[in-house]
Amino acid sequence: MQDVPLTLDLVRDRVESLYAAKTVTTRFPGALVSATYAEVLERSGRLAAALAEAGVRQGDRVATLAWNAQHHLELYLAVPCMGAVLHTINARLPAETIVLLLEQAEDRVLVADRSLLARLDGVALPACVRLVVATDDRAEGSPCDRPAADYEALLASSKPTFDWPELDERQASGLCYTSGTTGSPKGVLYSHRSTVLHTMACLFADGIAMRERDVCMPVVPMFHANAWGFPYAALLAGASLALPCRQTDPESLAALIESAGVTMATAVPTVWLDVLDALRSGRLSRERLATLKRIPMGGAAVSEALIAGFAAFGIEVTHCWGMTEISPLGLVNVPRTSLDSREAAAARSAQGLPIPGCTVRTMTDNGKEAPRDGATPGELQIRSPWAADGYFDSAAPGNRLPEAADGTSAFATDARGRRWLRTGDIATIDRYGYVRLVDRAKDLIKSGGEWISSQAVEGGILEHPDILEAAVVGRPDPRWQERPVAFVALRQDRRRRDEAEIGRELLAALSLHFAKWQLPDAIIVLPALPKGTTGKVDKMALRARAAKL
Repeated sequence: MQDVPLTLDLVRDRVESLYAAKTVTTRFPGALVSATYAEVLERSGRLAAALAEAGVRQGDRVATLAWNAQHHLELYLAVPCMGAVLHTINARLPAETIVLLLEQAEDRVLVADRSLLARLDGVALPACVRLVVATDDRAEGSPCDRPAADYEALLASSKPTFDWPELDERQASGLCYTSGTTGSPKGVLYSHRSTVLHTMACLFADGIAMRERDVCMPVVPMFHANAWGFPYAALLAGASLALPCRQTDPESLAALIESAGVTMATAVPTVWLDVLDALRSGRLSRERLATLKRIPMGGAAVSEALIAGFAAFGIEVTHCWGMTEISPLGLVNVPRTSLDSREAAAARSAQGLPIPGCTVRTMTDNGKEAPRDGATPGELQIRSPWAADGYFDSAAPGNRLPEAADGTSAFATDARGRRWLRTGDIATIDRYGYVRLVDRAKDLIKSGGEWISSQAVEGGILEHPDILEAAVVGRPDPRWQERPVAFVALRQDRRRRDEAEIGRELLAALSLHFAKWQLPDAIIVLPALPKGTTGKVDKMALRARAAKL
């Protein structure tokens, strides 16, 4: 058989030959900008030539600090295809952490939106950064004092063509940092091979089912696990893209959906909770979202209430699960023909089935594989061609971070010598193969020797029609070790309700499905739940708050 390397050239070449007329639309503040894929490819070639002229060589890291916009897509194509490594940095991190990641990755170039570059004013960049390039994200009130090359000027002065090199499929294409399953941020170094295989998996009918006819809107940031792989998947499928820049409020998303004809979109549940609240209250009409049919959703547990809420408006929510270490797609909830209607309804809120290419197991505390009975919990572990086998460290031998020898390693080796990624999630697997996360290991609450699933209680709270968001955390208790405390945010049109009355209603509703010892000791109503850098609820902040009650 032909030995064709699995590199991102396959994506670029397919777009050029088949989908040059398709478009990417970016909704900047106050402006809607569209370009054909042909224009994006031409500009990415100019960008590669400019970076090569600046001294970027194969294996060098090029960092981005940018929102979801056309210029970021050009970097997605240019940097890996020239043999360099695209290091997408979380734009929501503090300046000191950004500088630390630049240093750890030994980035040679930083390409940053002007508004984000302004946040680094007065902060010394590490010596490894030889070139800073500023892109225009059209944000107001963010003057940047740091000297930087202008992105558009750089492209205009560059050669119009670039001689793309032949690449090895096992060389690195991208770098993302994650807190991982154990402790501080660690680098996950994607290969061309892993990225192409993951991109193909996104097109499976029983996966994300991306198609040429789609217009895809990845709201999840392009600095977060490559926007869950959606940009590359859209390019390979020939689907047009709609990018919201930094604007993720319901009105901005609705405007982009309307103007670009978005058919599928993805973001963490907190974004969609706001959209659903706007639909229910009438602040958004369903007509403005008329083209939107599907929402593959992940990043946090997706409640049955959220799935049913969008179904009432004719929009299908597909529960997905993944993590940065698996590129990040691992599970997708699709129906199986062997389930009857009752089983299918019960399975809908599970994280899903492993997509082809992924193998999963759950391991108990005694080191045995848990039975697939849908009841016995264990740590979820995964194998896949697009799963990490170690963490990147530019200073370590072979650029590989040494694994801990005290049992806390994020990786395990079985009796056959196969490597498994330990996810840190506690899950069950049923006889049909559906994986249901019980909780993050660190989020389980142990009360009086018994475990309480924070996610299960959160799901029960979200069944109440007045609740927009819910999070349950453990509070230290001198008698029971830990006791659950619930934090909730109300829907906008319900925020004048008496908080004590809401608390009584929630406890009464929860008592129908949970034992008394599983019920929260307190229910605290907040205007909004605190969010972390990836848009997920910040349970660490809530634990600190609960400890003071």
